[in-house]
Amino acid sequence: MVEARNNKSKNLILNLVLGAVILFIAILFWPKSENKTQSNIVDKTKTQIKIEVKRINIRSLPTIESEDLGDVYKDEVYTVLEHVDTAEYYWYKIKTNYGTEGYIASDPNSEYISVISGYVDRTAPTISSSKPFLIFVDDNKNYDEVTCSDEFSTCSLSYEITDSSFITFKATDEYGNTSSKAIKYYNVYNFNKNVNENSSFINAKYTKNKENDKYLISAIYSLNKTIKNQDKSVNYLPQINLYDENFNELEDIIVFYNEFELPSNCINDNNLTLKDEYQNIDLLKGNALCMNFSFTDLNNSVKYIAFGFSGLENFENSNNILANYFSKYYILN
Repeated sequence: MVEARNNKSKNLILNLVLGAVILFIAILFWPKSENKTQSNIVDKTKTQIKIEVKRINIRSLPTIESEDLGDVYKDEVYTVLEHVDTAEYYWYKIKTNYGTEGYIASDPNSEYISVISGYVDRTAPTISSSKPFLIFVDDNKNYDEVTCSDEFSTCSLSYEITDSSFITFKATDEYGNTSSKAIKYYNVYNFNKNVNENSSFINAKYTKNKENDKYLISAIYSLNKTIKNQDKSVNYLPQINLYDENFNELEDIIVFYNEFELPSNCINDNNLTLKDEYQNIDLLKGNALCMNFSFTDLNNSVKYIAFGFSGLENFENSNNILANYFSKYYILN
């Protein structure tokens, strides 16, 4: 009986010793606790975020369908390795002190996270112009009046002439955010004493004279092609537009049409109605339609001018070549 008790005591002592050895080995080789916690060190030279809610999932990819790799927790700080903007979420790529690397979903400075250093730029740059439109003189294009700006990064500007009236500008910042803006533009040309416009249909010649505050402008349109009777308009109405320096149309200036005599080679009379003898025959190459305009600008308010004519369509034929014509915009020097 005594021997059995002694054996039992020995076994107990051996078990205690063995347990102590195992515990010592476990303590010796157990990973240090400081390697298992998030450092939360703030580095203002980097873009970092702080978790503001109890828990957010870490995903393997910037999609909610991707693998769940674990969680981040309130008050933890992470350096942003990459950010991806999708239609549904804004994703931050991080790496934890545990070595887990993945994406968490939120929005900049939302209730879920806060940006504590650096900046995650999600704002598009702003495009601005010193005027609501651009003026290009004598085909010299200059875009210096259009600029882009971004509060948190630099931006670059490109442009595309989309039609005869607007240029579409596109601004891109260094994070890839973009914005666009269509700005109206005008091509204007200096109007000295004589200017000419040429096309495959007509040659237009404009002459300007000034007496005190009164302007006299004549227009001669010479045909480059014969226009058969069935293709021509039966009447032409003169048109003129006057604009101030902001390209607002001036409608309070009275304009007189064909106030002074037309050149002798014109085939139309002073009302711009084709002469009777030309109504039923072809208009030949070299024939000229003529008109003149006169107006008084006492306040020197007219900056730009354009003129031309419109025809009463021959509805039986859609090939009415000279039904309408309008000049370029000119600077009324």
